[in-house]
Amino acid sequence: MKKIIISMSIIGAVAAVAVGATTAFFSDTETSTGNTFTAGSIDLKVDSNCHYYNIVDFDGDEPIYRDLGCGQVGTNGVGVGQWDETDLQDGIHKFFSFADIKPGDKGEDTISLHVYDNDAWGKIVMGLTNDLDNSCTEPEGEAEPLCEDDNDGELLEAMLPGFSMWLDQGSIPGFQNGGTGTHDPEEGDNVWQRDNEPIISVRGETMLSSVLAAAYTTAHATDACVSPDGHDDYGRCHGLASDGRMVGSTTYYFGLAWNLPWNTGNEVQTDSVGGDITFKVVQHRNNPTQAGL
Repeated sequence: MKKIIISMSIIGAVAAVAVGATTAFFSDTETSTGNTFTAGSIDLKVDSNCHYYNIVDFDGDEPIYRDLGCGQVGTNGVGVGQWDETDLQDGIHKFFSFADIKPGDKGEDTISLHVYDNDAWGKIVMGLTNDLDNSCTEPEGEAEPLCEDDNDGELLEAMLPGFSMWLDQGSIPGFQNGGTGTHDPEEGDNVWQRDNEPIISVRGETMLSSVLAAAYTTAHATDACVSPDGHDDYGRCHGLASDGRMVGSTTYYFGLAWNLPWNTGNEVQTDSVGGDITFKVVQHRNNPTQAGL
């Protein structure tokens, strides 16, 4: 009987092993690897192309101008108003730095802004830093008897009517020249196209959303812009959005012009004007109120 019980135990153990070895279940495993979060970026770059004009002749009463170029290059190798897209450095990148202007002189900077790589809100701030008489020459004293008694210059008043800024988008609405398709030869050409390029205030702060939204509205009324967000693959209306955002990686051109009228008198002799120009951008996404500008 004992042998039978032992034999039965062995058989049971073997059966248990056999069952354990042959049992299987349907199964599947899925694993997601390499999960990351990476912050986006907002990076503003600025470039400039400068022009300086002198009168070389007259056609009747109309002056004939020649572009002499802005010429001056600092010890840092950066020319006045002349550099490729870069981050501006205080005291190095100057749109204007002219020490001997005379009645009849005028100039223009074609400035372009590039926001990488996301849409952004933009703002331009113009700030006056000085408006000085400096010294009083005899001719200036005769033209301005109070020259010795104050230090308020007259150069700003003489130049201000001719100081202007515009959205240099050319004859095709929006900004096409950053792409490889449509090309607008009048975009960023340093010439104001009266019928196509809106004027921008040169005093205080200018929210670019108002300028760009107005340009979109005008363009959409006549050209039926396809995308209200301004992403038009560098075709017509690219860079113009209904809410006035700056479209990431678009090249935005602005013309900034000045002149000292040729009939200006001796009252401006030795006077000087100084100012700062600041460009600011802040993220567009999740920021409908443009907080941070």
